[in-house]
Amino acid sequence: MSLIISSRLAAIPYYEPGLTTADVLARYGLDAAIKLASNESPYAPLEEVQQVVRQGSAGLNRYPDGAARALRREIADLHGIEFAQVVIGNGSCDLLLLAGQALLDPGTTLVHPAPSFGLYRHLAAAAGAEAIAVPLDDHGRNDLAAMAAAIDERTRLVILCSPNNPTGGYLAAPVVEAFLDTVPADLPILLDEAYYDFVSEADRGRPLSQARHRPNLLLLRTFSKAHGLCGLRVGYGMGSPEWIAAIDRVRQPFNTSTLAQAAALESLRHPVALDRRIQETISERARVAAALTAMGVRFTPSQANFILVAPDADGVHERLLAAGVIVRDGAVLGCPGSLRVSLGTPIENDAFLGALAVILGRSAPA
Repeated sequence: MSLIISSRLAAIPYYEPGLTTADVLARYGLDAAIKLASNESPYAPLEEVQQVVRQGSAGLNRYPDGAARALRREIADLHGIEFAQVVIGNGSCDLLLLAGQALLDPGTTLVHPAPSFGLYRHLAAAAGAEAIAVPLDDHGRNDLAAMAAAIDERTRLVILCSPNNPTGGYLAAPVVEAFLDTVPADLPILLDEAYYDFVSEADRGRPLSQARHRPNLLLLRTFSKAHGLCGLRVGYGMGSPEWIAAIDRVRQPFNTSTLAQAAALESLRHPVALDRRIQETISERARVAAALTAMGVRFTPSQANFILVAPDADGVHERLLAAGVIVRDGAVLGCPGSLRVSLGTPIENDAFLGALAVILGRSAPA
C-alpha cells in the first residue's frame, strides 16, 4: 500500500551529500584519506570551546533556551545592531528553509543564482512556488542585472550568495547596493554569506550596513566554516525586526541545542585565535591558486575556503579518490568537468596538489 503524500514532494530536489572518509576507505581499500570535499574547517573547535561543550553536557536533561538569548545578544553587540535584529538557526540551512516557509506560496516565485547552493531550489518546491534560476556571470559571481530582470509581480524572495558556492565568486559591496536600489523596497532579499569570514576584499562586511536600515535585507552567516562547528549546527541571520519576526513565526521552539549555543557563544569570545585560523586559510588559498597556475590548471578565483578547479581531463575525480584525496565532483554541483576543492592544512593541500600533478602528468609544485 502506498502512502498518500503531498504532490510537492516529487518536485523537491534531493540534496546529494559527498562521500564520507569511511566510504572512500572502504571503496578503495585505503588506510587513510584526506577530506577536502565539504568546505569544512580542517581545525577542531578552539580548546576553550571544546571545554565549554564538555562542561555543558551535565545540563542536557533540560530544554535549551528556545530564543538563544545569550547568543543573540552577543551577536547583536558584536555587530552594533538590536537584539530584535538577530535570529539563530540550526545551521544557516535551517534559516533558509524557514525563510521559504514564511514568504513563499503556490503561484509565487523565488529568484536565485545558479549554479549555487542546492538548497535554494528546495525552498520553492516545498512551498509549491516556482524557482527562477539565473546563470552566473563569467567570473562565477551572481549576475545581479540578470537577477533584477527576472523579478516580476509574482516574486516573493530573492536569494544572493556571496561568496558563491561552488564558484567562490564575490559581489563587491557597491554592486550589491546598486542592486538593492533597483529592486522594490518591500521585496525580501536574502544574502547568504556563509563564507563571509574568508573574504579578503576591503569592502568585506559592508552589506551589514545596508541590513541596518533596509527592512527587506537579511544576511545569513554560519558557525560551521571558520568556527569549525559543523557538527553542532548553528547559524544566524541579521536583518530588520520584520524579517526576524517572520522567521520566528515558523521556527520550531527549540531549534538550536544547548551545546550549539554555548559553543558558538564561546567561539565568538576568541576573535584573535579565530582570525589566525582564517588568515591561514586565506594564505593557503593564495598558495594553492599559485600552484595551480604554475601547473597550468584552470580555476575560478575564489574568496571562500574552497577553489573550483577545472582540470581539463577525464576521470580526475575518481583517480583522486583512489589516491585518498576526497574532493567534490562539480557535476553534482552544476559545474560539470570541475572539482570543488576545500582548503585544508598545508599538508593536506600539498597532498591534493601532488596527487593532481601525478594524474595530469604535470610537474609537482615546489
